[in-house]
Amino acid sequence: MKQEPKEYEHDYDKDNKIDMLAMELERQLTQVINDRTVIDSRMVEDLKNYHGKLDDETIDALKKAKRSHPFIKLTRAKTNAGESQLVDLLFPNDDKNYGIKPTPKPDLAAKLDDETPAEIDGEQYQDEEGSPITQGYLAERELEIAKERCENMELTIDDQLIETKYNSRSRKAIHDACVVGTGILKGPVVMGKLNKAYTEQNGEFVLELKESFTPGVEVVRPWDFFPDLSASEISEAEFVFERRYMSRQQITELPQRKGFKADQVKRVLKMTSQQTQHTTSYQDDVRKLAGLSDTINDSRYETWEYHGPIDNDVLIDVGAIDLPEDEEQALAFIDEMSGEETMATVFYCGGIVMGARVHLMSYEGYMPYRVFNWEPDDSSIFGYGIPRMVRDEQGILNSTWRMMLDNGGITAGPQIGVNKKHIQPADGNWEITPFKQWNMIGGGVDDIRKAFTTVEFSSHLNELQGVYQVARVLFDEVSGVPMLQQGEQGQSTQTLGGMSMLMNAANTVRRRQVKDWDDNITEPMISDFYHWNMSYNEDSSIKGDYQVDARGTSALLVKETQAQALTNFMSVAGSNPVFAPVLQLKAVDILREWVKTQGLPSSIIPTDKELEQYQKQQAEQSEGQPQDPAMAVEQLRMQQLQAKQQFDAQMFDKKAQLDTQEQQANIQIKYQQLAAEMQAQQSKERVELMKLTQNEKLSSEKLIVELKKVQAKNEQDWAKFSAELKVKQQAGQTANYGLE
Repeated sequence: MKQEPKEYEHDYDKDNKIDMLAMELERQLTQVINDRTVIDSRMVEDLKNYHGKLDDETIDALKKAKRSHPFIKLTRAKTNAGESQLVDLLFPNDDKNYGIKPTPKPDLAAKLDDETPAEIDGEQYQDEEGSPITQGYLAERELEIAKERCENMELTIDDQLIETKYNSRSRKAIHDACVVGTGILKGPVVMGKLNKAYTEQNGEFVLELKESFTPGVEVVRPWDFFPDLSASEISEAEFVFERRYMSRQQITELPQRKGFKADQVKRVLKMTSQQTQHTTSYQDDVRKLAGLSDTINDSRYETWEYHGPIDNDVLIDVGAIDLPEDEEQALAFIDEMSGEETMATVFYCGGIVMGARVHLMSYEGYMPYRVFNWEPDDSSIFGYGIPRMVRDEQGILNSTWRMMLDNGGITAGPQIGVNKKHIQPADGNWEITPFKQWNMIGGGVDDIRKAFTTVEFSSHLNELQGVYQVARVLFDEVSGVPMLQQGEQGQSTQTLGGMSMLMNAANTVRRRQVKDWDDNITEPMISDFYHWNMSYNEDSSIKGDYQVDARGTSALLVKETQAQALTNFMSVAGSNPVFAPVLQLKAVDILREWVKTQGLPSSIIPTDKELEQYQKQQAEQSEGQPQDPAMAVEQLRMQQLQAKQQFDAQMFDKKAQLDTQEQQANIQIKYQQLAAEMQAQQSKERVELMKLTQNEKLSSEKLIVELKKVQAKNEQDWAKFSAELKVKQQAGQTANYGLE
């Protein structure tokens, strides 16, 4: 039903710019409410499907026909499964779905290898030691400073998002998108925070309240979101109306905020809350599904936020634009601003403009709203959710199940015919009950069974069950949420590889949605937080030219596959001494990644600070204590083993460079001889050292010195061998390759 602009008992002054703005806003609001009727009815239907409720007309019709009216709540299960998977992909445990990095500067990258001395006014830069500072060094330092500031900016935004509960509100927006097709986040919005502190004055502690402002994020429910419906994307919308409910006390406190006029607020407070409401047919349906009271019993005021272009003349009258104190300068300023428009927010209630505020910053996408669709509609800002996509399949399931129940009830027992001319119930009630007494009358029959006739109807449960199973398969295909993602494997393989393939196939459906979230939510939202901090944050250590990296798609790696790969790597690396340095240096990082794949809390892995403290304690405990000779010998053995493996690898590379099989054979013979000699010498030296240790002829300190001499000698022999090999290779192919 098309609504006409709401009529209020206000006397509007046509010469008052604020009153004229109120009339124009009311006209626009009524138009957008009428334009959204189809979307509103669609959202109500989707909410009913999600909550497993038939519409009242269908229930009344089924009751009149004495038919069953069940609702198979498969839509809710599929919606929750899809929502949970998308949330898990976008917000993995102990991680975030974005990063910030410095904007690349090609000129700096080109200068990194520039050894030209840096000069200013013909004078060279020099360090403390008097050495010239190169252009490459300056470029490297500039990149380091940019990286450090970038990390500080990212930490600042992290704190702001945590404080505003960004992840929690994002999950609510995703829930709305799954259910009704559209999720909306609003931000950054300015949030006031009251900080309490005690200061000492004249020997007494006095409580001081200081208000600080930080950027925040809000969730806007789809049924309270009224954008310009002529646009297909929020970035194309000329305006947005957002409905907000406020108590009378909240309305009363508005004049304390900048941009609100006390006389306008008083006009609103003269009205009742019901007078401010724009009643629509769907509102009570939404409230009923959400467990709330009807609008008529709501004591809150229905207020509206309008975001869009506003004439500067109106903003000046409202007080949203500050004027210079000097009268002449003020008049000149008004004359300069007149006739132009500025993006602003207007607070509107009951046909009265209460206040306005100029947008503090230029938002990414023109508006402070970020819209995410589960299934986009190319012609509308509003999209489609899972209940809308599977509504036909849900109807088939309901109808089939209803027929199964009705057919089962009919075929559960026979239909009975009674010849009333020959029998009569003793109690006068013709209902058949156990141990009932019947009186034969008329003498027409001598056997009471002849007065009864039974008819059996056919059961079609098998056929209906087949229809139901087909509908289940269609439900999975249409919803894009297969049973696998609900914890049901069906006939799938039980192997890890098979499970990973199936999970990858299921994740394919989500890749576009994750990318849409990155493009429409993460990147513009974090970019706006960055711009807000650049404009209003007083911390200079966070400021710089940065880029936002939305990396939600990187979370699409299958956890089972990643865990298996990490496990295999740790197993191989642990048994190969070549990888020993990798495991020693990156053990904690590897374990952290492995813990993430297992869904375990990150707290079980010690932090860098805890590791540093532990290592410091171990060093203090071992300080002053002689090293165990046996341990020293074992360390030397491992070092020699590593050296031999490196020797083998390098010799393999050298052999590959030989041109003939004869040369390769000669090299192999000489290599074996040299390797045998080195191994024998090393074994001999280790045996001698062990003997000395056992006989206590050497102290621990002396043993370690001798071990280092052995190691140095081995390294010297290998260096000499490599040098000879290189020289003789350069001399020509007739050389003996340093092996004689």
